[in-house]
Amino acid sequence: MADKQKMEENYRQLQLLQQQVEQITEYVEKLQMQHQELDTSIEALAELQKTTVATEILAPVANGIFLKAELKDNQKLIVNIGADVTVEKTIPEVLRLLKEQKEKITENLIEAESVLKELHEHGRRMYLETSEEAE
Repeated sequence: MADKQKMEENYRQLQLLQQQVEQITEYVEKLQMQHQELDTSIEALAELQKTTVATEILAPVANGIFLKAELKDNQKLIVNIGADVTVEKTIPEVLRLLKEQKEKITENLIEAESVLKELHEHGRRMYLETSEEAE
C-alpha cells in the first residue's frame, strides 16, 4: 500500500514538473521572440541612419498597415518612455537602449535555459527512481 502511495506521489510530482517545464519553455520562446524583434529594430535603425532625407518611406500605422511618407529627419526619434510620455533621442542613443534590452533578455534566456536543464535532470532522476521502485 505504501509503495502504491509513493508511486502516486512521484507521478503527481512528475506532472507538476512537466507543467513547470512547459511554462518555462513558453517563457524562453517569448524571450527569443523579443530578442529577434530587437535585432530587427536595431537593423532597421541602422538602415534609417543611412537613408537620405526626403526619401519616400513606408511608415507603420497599425499592424500590417503602412502609409507613404517622406523622411524629414534620419537622426532623431521620438521614444515612448512609459505613461504616454515621449522624449526625443538620437539613433545612437536608441541603439544603446535596444542593445541594453537585448543584453538583459540574453541574461534571462541563459538563466531560464539553466533552470530548464535542471528541471529536465530532476525529472529524469525521478522517472528512473519511479521505474526502479515499480520493478
